[in-house]
Amino acid sequence: MNHFNDDTTAVNLGIINHTDAMDSEMEKGLVLAADHPFLVLKEGFHQKPELSSEVETAMRGVLTQLNPSDPGARMGFGGAYEWIMAIACCVSGLQTVPGGHSEKGFDLLEYGNSLQGLWSLKSSAQPKPSGEIRLKNKMSSATSTRNSPQSYQTPTVFIAPYLPGITYFDPRIAPRYASRIEQNDEAVTIKATLTRQFALENPECVIPFNAPENPGSANQVWQLDVVTSILTSGTYPNLGPIMSEMKKNAATVQYLKNQHDRGHIDKGTLDTLLTNLEN
Repeated sequence: MNHFNDDTTAVNLGIINHTDAMDSEMEKGLVLAADHPFLVLKEGFHQKPELSSEVETAMRGVLTQLNPSDPGARMGFGGAYEWIMAIACCVSGLQTVPGGHSEKGFDLLEYGNSLQGLWSLKSSAQPKPSGEIRLKNKMSSATSTRNSPQSYQTPTVFIAPYLPGITYFDPRIAPRYASRIEQNDEAVTIKATLTRQFALENPECVIPFNAPENPGSANQVWQLDVVTSILTSGTYPNLGPIMSEMKKNAATVQYLKNQHDRGHIDKGTLDTLLTNLEN
């Protein structure tokens, strides 16, 4: 099924562009076709106001378990958001499954007759649009290229507290924004401030939503949880008995470091408490 309007400025790209093609400004007022998959999702959130609340609560739950500021937890955080959004898509009438990091560029896949990929999902829990968002990791080194509109062509959904909602961005129908995408030897990136600007200037591409901020209080060590579940199965008489104490200590260390990072305790106090924990 063709989800797009047949418009001379954006044939088969699911959009009517009301901005003069010769205008030097960034795209504004982009309008998706009525049957565009993202609008199906948007209508689902509109028809079921409680859906937004449930998705937000679920994401807050993820942040109580995983701190995306921790590199080791970041992938788990992103994967959890993918699953939440996949279920929200299903509830809204889109049948999707998370492709995750095993899929080449797509985090959500529409399944059915065509198994057509919908978009890549990029999530953040930082309160302000600072730094760059990594759109795609590069598998091999190459010559750095800047301002190449062809560097990234994947429709992408952004979720972040600094955005007015869940934001759909398709580089193919926003070439001026796409021209600001950068790539180097390691990754293809876009500035977080640009995603906010795009969302504010293209409300049709936004589902109103309050993405939760990272409270920074998650003290769960998820890798240890996996190991604990294995070693406490009853078949490890030497390794199993100490796992409970190790897990407790790991959670305490994580909590104390978080308190120090938030300025609640000084470095001397942190060192003393960690030393007492070891004794």
